[in-house]
Amino acid sequence: MLKIGNFVFEDDWERRRSSLMYFEGDENESPSWCVDIGFTSGDFNGEEISPSLCINPIDTKKESVTDLAGEAFSVMTINESCNREDSFYIYEHEPLDNYELKILEIVSDKAHIKCSGTLVIDGYADPPTKEKFEVDSWIPVIESVKDWEKFGL
Repeated sequence: MLKIGNFVFEDDWERRRSSLMYFEGDENESPSWCVDIGFTSGDFNGEEISPSLCINPIDTKKESVTDLAGEAFSVMTINESCNREDSFYIYEHEPLDNYELKILEIVSDKAHIKCSGTLVIDGYADPPTKEKFEVDSWIPVIESVKDWEKFGL
């Protein structure tokens, strides 16, 4: 579920391939994880949108995906979000002003994710239009391409 102001959008992870991806790492790279969540189409200020959230890889010291339960990550400025290329798709990809992302638990190959903060609704406006958002979703955990088969995708 995504809430932007008073607007609510349901998860659409089957059609939009939402996931918590975990990358093991190797001798040259540390383990990392990232989150992509797609939501159903719906009305937003009189326009039909299909929002999605993209949080790019986050380095971790955790050695398995199950160890990620309890992990949290935050971005405090729009510059940090832009440098990481994290984005929220509303009308097009917009940076996040700030956010905190938490992996609450991992159960049966799904992760319970919460994310909240402020996103840019319209980056062309002067000043840019921003709005508070909240995400509370259960999404597939993906460690390899074959994991999609577990979810019929």
